[in-house]
Amino acid sequence: MKKTVILLFLGALTLVQATEFKVSSVLDDYMQAWSEHNISKIDSYYDENVIWYDLPSDTTIKGKEAVTQAITTAFMGYVPDMYWVKSGDVFISGNTITYEWVYGGIFNGSWGEKKIINKQFSIKGISTTTINKNGKIIKQKDYYDMYSFQKQLGVI
Repeated sequence: MKKTVILLFLGALTLVQATEFKVSSVLDDYMQAWSEHNISKIDSYYDENVIWYDLPSDTTIKGKEAVTQAITTAFMGYVPDMYWVKSGDVFISGNTITYEWVYGGIFNGSWGEKKIINKQFSIKGISTTTINKNGKIIKQKDYYDMYSFQKQLGVI
């Protein structure tokens, strides 16, 4: 009986570790697609029914096509040299990973009525990303410092 319990525990531990490795690996590959500025590759990581929540705008977008359009426009539209890298703690619970990151680059575009040219910025944030058994992102929630972003752009 004792051997059976130990074997079951070790089997469950191995399954959890395999899931955590897969979730972490998918996230690393997804972030690499962002580093490459490859929209079609970014899109390939989303499930058809993916949900993206953006805290600063309190916006929820649903569906692969809509999410890809919204998220890449938001983060690459005016920042063609953008970078997005993990920068701190990473926590994995089942198929959800929570991680700290830094996003930055040089902003060129409009913010409201103001035209902004060559403003370098760097902001911190935290995201939770949930990945299904097929290795596709089914939910992403982004929480970041909009105040610092606007301050660095000179709009506040």
